[in-house]
Amino acid sequence: MRWRGLWIRRSAAALAALAGVGMLTPQSAHAINENPCPVARELALKGLQLYDLKPEPGLEALERAYKLCPDDLAITYNTGLANFSSGNIERARDLWKLSSSAHPEHRPSVANLAWTYFELGEDESAHITAFKALARFPGDIPLAHTKIYSLFRMGRYLEAYDWLVRAKLEGLRAAKWKREATEYVVENLWRRFRRGDEYDALRRTVNLLVKEYPKEEAFIVAKDMLARAMVNPDAEAPFAIPMPHEAWAKRGNVDDRREILDEFIAALPGLNVWEKRQDAYAVVVGVSRYKELPGRPYGARDAKLFADLLSKRGVLLGDDAHLRLRTDAEATQGVVAQDMMWLLEQGRLNPNAQLIFYFSGHGARTVAMGQSQTLALLVDAPSSGDFSRTGLSLNNFNDLLEKLVNRDVLVVVDACFSGQAPCVAASEDASSGPLFSSTKPWIWAAADGGSAADYVPGRQSALSYFLAKGMLGAGDGAAGREADGWTQLDEAFAYAKQAIAKHDLSMQPGASNLTPLRLTKSGGER
Repeated sequence: MRWRGLWIRRSAAALAALAGVGMLTPQSAHAINENPCPVARELALKGLQLYDLKPEPGLEALERAYKLCPDDLAITYNTGLANFSSGNIERARDLWKLSSSAHPEHRPSVANLAWTYFELGEDESAHITAFKALARFPGDIPLAHTKIYSLFRMGRYLEAYDWLVRAKLEGLRAAKWKREATEYVVENLWRRFRRGDEYDALRRTVNLLVKEYPKEEAFIVAKDMLARAMVNPDAEAPFAIPMPHEAWAKRGNVDDRREILDEFIAALPGLNVWEKRQDAYAVVVGVSRYKELPGRPYGARDAKLFADLLSKRGVLLGDDAHLRLRTDAEATQGVVAQDMMWLLEQGRLNPNAQLIFYFSGHGARTVAMGQSQTLALLVDAPSSGDFSRTGLSLNNFNDLLEKLVNRDVLVVVDACFSGQAPCVAASEDASSGPLFSSTKPWIWAAADGGSAADYVPGRQSALSYFLAKGMLGAGDGAAGREADGWTQLDEAFAYAKQAIAKHDLSMQPGASNLTPLRLTKSGGER
């Protein structure tokens, strides 16, 4: 599972054997009498470490830490998350209510609290909580999602539509909600027509809608269709559609909450301004939903979290101009190809620039122009045939990278190329040898002919999950050097490889020419 990390550095004691989580030494007992919070944080860190492997004792340790230090935001918040993941939703609600009340500036607490109300069927509380929080965090997508879905389940469709119009949210998800709200408002009109409401009253309602929202074409079309239907029983009329207030479960998750609950990276402190690089650039791509190929469950989520990691805790702190994130429908061959050329151009302009390219999705191997090609498949890849027409050649990208003198380079490819499920089938004449060689740092989810696995408890692809966890601090010192508060590239990969083996996942990640490149700050001082 994904964790929102505690905001203190992991000490040696916190990373000790987990079997002694429930035990207190005389020294720690004395410390509790003096100030229980440092000991509570150590206990909570052990609980976090343990939860992935043994949820029950891990949760017990977090609860004990909370009892010792109930005013600690990170402990309260993480204990709520563990309870939520364990199905103790009422307990999670109560904990997040406390953390959001004591720390109203902590957006993850209130965002999770609002959605938890929704899952418990407390729609009005969910709506009010999200509505008030949006005044402090305007445009926040998780909060907006909770507000809209609460209104939907209460049958308040016009209210939801009106808010979306006025909020002017951007992005595919906001557009989807507005489209759904429009459909539900129009369906309500047709339901009134089907049950025989007087036409004058219905006409007044439609006219008010058209006057209030003159740019909404669906309302204008509905007005014309209803007018024809009133005088002609055989006129065109839409089929009835199910409505959320009737069709949705009255409590519980009615959507993919992986996109609702706030991501743990957002809860971590960023780097100080003076630690940020001015010459770092990144292109981050993830595809979960292909137009024709089977989906890659966590591709888009992998990319979003990796981008968050770089921009909120890493070398791209708050630097959106230097980061290009493309997921799902945006990740077309043409768009991503332009992004890759932009990244290469930054390297040509500045030989000291740090260049990062990340991809999570499907990969394939084929033969084009007599040469074996390793391809990253974008959203518009065909279901079969010549992938080279819509895929991006990683061989060509590597060749262009090799021409740059930049040393601070990283390419992460969370995809597999074996042609065996869950990989996309390879062309019959594709090579089964090494993918290619490079003098630059590359990380592969599946070296040579292997496959790539998902880490379901973390709701991510395995490489991305453990690489991110390593970059957040677990990898500090993993490559045989002393922990220094920074996670470097070789340390993060060493941790990820060890963790994948420890969890017995059927994959073998690979890497080439890794360097001690600093990516994220995990704690301590510079």
